[in-house]
Amino acid sequence: MYWTKKHVVVCTASHCAQKGANEMIGKLRLEVIRRRADTEILVNNCGTIDLCDIGPNLVIYPDNIILSAVKATDVKALFAYLTGDGDMSEFVTGPETPAEQLRRTFYLEVTGKDQPLPEADFIAIAGQHGFDGAWIDEQARRGFIARKSTQDTGETMVSVTSKTTHRYSL
Repeated sequence: MYWTKKHVVVCTASHCAQKGANEMIGKLRLEVIRRRADTEILVNNCGTIDLCDIGPNLVIYPDNIILSAVKATDVKALFAYLTGDGDMSEFVTGPETPAEQLRRTFYLEVTGKDQPLPEADFIAIAGQHGFDGAWIDEQARRGFIARKSTQDTGETMVSVTSKTTHRYSL
């Protein structure tokens, strides 16, 4: 083990992988090695950063930032940033960025309703915020919402989980 100046952790979980994370991390690792920066930049993968809907995502330490939607075509700019010669501000994700605020606004509206909500109502509200069925399914897989059928009618109900209320400070 050696100490590096930058540590890059890339999500390679299924959703980010589907969006090109493996290709991106592969190209980044090659760029780091080709430029002989592997004693200064360490690149690792991880299971999830929990922002799969806006991935591929990566965290850079000690900068303590998350970059989202980084593609293989962005690797040269990413390497430049990591070596102090570039700007990746358009990729920075945080609590105040538009994508995160959009999700928070949606969840604020949903949690303001009686819980759990009929799935059709949940889908309609999500659609008003620009989220589709695939996004909703992803939120369920990632534990931000829970679906459960009622015993009496079999209707699917959706509720927001504590993971969501904690993440978005609801």
